[in-house]
Amino acid sequence: MGFAAVARVTEDRWIACQVQDDIGFGLDAGDELEVRTTICDEIRSDHKGVLIDNVGQEPAWNTHPTPIMYGFKSYISVPIIREDGSFFGTLCAIDPAPRETSLSKVRDAIDGFARTIARELDSFTSGRVVST
Repeated sequence: MGFAAVARVTEDRWIACQVQDDIGFGLDAGDELEVRTTICDEIRSDHKGVLIDNVGQEPAWNTHPTPIMYGFKSYISVPIIREDGSFFGTLCAIDPAPRETSLSKVRDAIDGFARTIARELDSFTSGRVVST
């Protein structure tokens, strides 16, 4: 995937906390997207991850406005859930080309990264040291 971000997602805001951009998507840490234009906003509502191998081959997504607006063909996003059960945001990635993202090992890895991020956030806010 050519672009990945840890995003803080609230009802009103989508803020990039950390970014890896190898495709020139144009976002840096601290930048914002209009939250209503993101799939992350949907994930905020239902706490369920989304994996799209190829937007054009998936009827649920091929007319969805977000892939059209941002020009991606593949997408991964999983919720970052804090220890207290609160939703922090998402770990998300996009690519302008189709990718095989729904393989169980990819999903397991992304879910694991999201859990690690949540533990680090909890550690930071509580002053605890997390051992990994």
